[in-house]
Amino acid sequence: MIELKPFKIDDWKYIKKWTSSESELIQFAGAIFSFPVDRKQIRSYLSDSNRTVFKIENESKQSIGIAEISIVKENVAKLARILIGEKSMRGKGIGTELINKLTKYGFNILKKEKIILNVYSWNIGAIKCYEKVGFSQTDKPIKFVKVGNEEWETIEMEKTSSQQTEKLN
Repeated sequence: MIELKPFKIDDWKYIKKWTSSESELIQFAGAIFSFPVDRKQIRSYLSDSNRTVFKIENESKQSIGIAEISIVKENVAKLARILIGEKSMRGKGIGTELINKLTKYGFNILKKEKIILNVYSWNIGAIKCYEKVGFSQTDKPIKFVKVGNEEWETIEMEKTSSQQTEKLN
């Protein structure tokens, strides 16, 4: 069981700990931060009023990850910067629980009709997690992100509030 707590400026140390290379930081955050992440970048990041950032705690109150939901359009929220940072906590179903909590927050608290997210096409574990909770790939064109000498493909996935309702029935 996990809990979502407000991510505070002093929690920036977790992002620094969990992203020990530029490619890990890009995988987690895209181009929003530069490596190495610092307190000033986090302060700027948290100042966006359309963004709600959560620290993920396990039942022992240990900080194990971070996740964001933001408002991108009137009826659309976006999940982003999702990371189970404590590697020992991966592969235990926490990602599925987290995505379920975030989508419920988007539909029930933010009252959005659709939730979207972007994922790198090679991140099969994340894609399977998102599909497990009802997300599906959109037909939006794939984007490419340059990381060092590589180009990473990003795909968009979505889930609608009607899909959420169907799942509950």
